[in-house]
Amino acid sequence: MARLGDDDVRSVRASTFAVRLTVLLLAACAEAEDPAAAPVTGALEEVFAIEAVLQLGEDPADSIAEIGSFAERRGGGYVVGDLFLPRVRSYDEEGRLEAAFGRFGDGPFEFRRINALAETSSEDIVVVDLLRARLTFLTGSLAPVTFETLPGALYDARPLGPDLLLRMMAAAPEDRLRGHPALLHRMTVPELELVWSSYERPFSDFERPYWGAFARFPVAVGGDSTFVMSGLEYPVTIIGDAGEIAGTLGTPSASFRPIPVLELGAFANPAAYGTTLGEFLGTFDVIDRIDAVGRHLVLTRARFDPGRPMPPFRVLHTSLEVYDRHTGTKLYEDVPLPDGSRVLGGGRFLYLLLDRDFPPWQIAKLRLLTED
Repeated sequence: MARLGDDDVRSVRASTFAVRLTVLLLAACAEAEDPAAAPVTGALEEVFAIEAVLQLGEDPADSIAEIGSFAERRGGGYVVGDLFLPRVRSYDEEGRLEAAFGRFGDGPFEFRRINALAETSSEDIVVVDLLRARLTFLTGSLAPVTFETLPGALYDARPLGPDLLLRMMAAAPEDRLRGHPALLHRMTVPELELVWSSYERPFSDFERPYWGAFARFPVAVGGDSTFVMSGLEYPVTIIGDAGEIAGTLGTPSASFRPIPVLELGAFANPAAYGTTLGEFLGTFDVIDRIDAVGRHLVLTRARFDPGRPMPPFRVLHTSLEVYDRHTGTKLYEDVPLPDGSRVLGGGRFLYLLLDRDFPPWQIAKLRLLTED
């Protein structure tokens, strides 16, 4: 029998190592593609890379009270709505202030409060004013174009192809109590003609006392699909381009604390119910945001601030969940956020305001490592 030389032994060992490596890689790929694979819990830096940290420029004579709405622009840069002041500001890709617009009032191109911002397919800026039930259209340089008052309570807006997706309560007040009116309305731009309405509230205020005050209905648009949920309950509903329900995704982690069904008048007598509203607020979780980031969907988990026990309630962002929005696979859960930070929005990156309460206003651009 022929004896193997040193070169032959090294060749056999290399071949054996290659086979083992191939088996391991195939197993890893199969596990990654398996929808039933358990999601990973990791630190923020294990899930995202920091692409950059922007510090928003400010005019000393026109400073930001607190950052509210935020939108990434198609051509680069950002637009920001002040949470308390009736001001819209635009910034370039590096965070330099470019323009500002807005004043308080009830007249044309005046705002009571800016609730949401969106950029249309023509790169105009849409400002949502809940208290006025008004959409105000500005150019990309924040010059006024037109405005429209709609018959309902306007909460949010998102670009959807060439159109605009509005989260709006259009029903009469008496219908809101017991009924389940549609929340999402696709409208053409600039005509604002209705294309379709979809997604009914999963509960009424009559059926779930208190839930109406606690519920968030976050919305995201990814491609031609819309993702929406009641922030109090899973799953996320997927709506197709024509307004049809296309499916669902999402499951809560084991640490998610759902809100109980409360009896009407539960907090009228704290001694009888065992807790006050302020104490109760921090005992359950909500999903406050859904953001499309590349091919992924990021859910922002939050809790109510027990130090703010009266409306308007304040939510504190606590952790993230990450899904592949095409397969519905949950990739990560319980990814903790830094204390005092707040997720602002998605797009090419996930944008995280590092300190929500105090300037300088610094925003981290987070890139999902799974996008690489």
